[in-house]
Amino acid sequence: MTARYPTPAPLAAVLAAVALAACQQLTVEQIVSRSADAMLGPGGLEQLETLRVTTVYPDHAYPVITEIRRPNLMHVEGVGRYVLVFDGERAAFLEQEPGPDGTPRGPELVDPAYARDFELDIAWVFPAYFEYPAQYLGTATIYGTPVHEIQVVLPLGIECVYALDAGTYLPLQVRAVVTVDTTTYRPQRGYGDYVTADGMTYARSFTYAWMPEDVDTATVESVEINPALAPTRFAIPPDLQ
Repeated sequence: MTARYPTPAPLAAVLAAVALAACQQLTVEQIVSRSADAMLGPGGLEQLETLRVTTVYPDHAYPVITEIRRPNLMHVEGVGRYVLVFDGERAAFLEQEPGPDGTPRGPELVDPAYARDFELDIAWVFPAYFEYPAQYLGTATIYGTPVHEIQVVLPLGIECVYALDAGTYLPLQVRAVVTVDTTTYRPQRGYGDYVTADGMTYARSFTYAWMPEDVDTATVESVEINPALAPTRFAIPPDLQ
């Protein structure tokens, strides 16, 4: 059996520097292409039209099923609690829980000022650099791992920075900049425990936080690629428009 010894700190620093230098030889197009191959296999991105992800959050007593039709349609069901759709510009509740005083609440449009939040929800689940122009910001080290950083500005204006593992090209972290009224927030997610199932490599768990001191961990129960999801599933009913 071959013995393994810790890498001396100076040598580890040199190896990290070499890895980062090698990273800098790539273009953003090459990085995005390698990430697509890592997540979906060669040619998989071109074949992907829809996605269904079931997630369990520690602060929810129910699973959340997120369905996406590329590039920007979303249907979200908090099982037994609510159903929401986003058509790329507007969002609406099709079903929702009663108000705090028990008053029943029916379908209703979401204030347009919050529409971009749902666009961000899609970007958390499926990398926006597969859908929109990306800018290469360079290399960095996150969680002790060399990464490529890619910036994407979503159509409704939110800025996202993706940190991709320089070895696997899988996302390790996403940071966003969101301004509400006059307050700027910097929510982020960290991805780990990657597994491959149903033709897709995805993070089985992720951390999420809107404030640095409020970090929780969610679990992805399942991912299904190309479920049959008609465009009408994501439509806002005419009587709400």
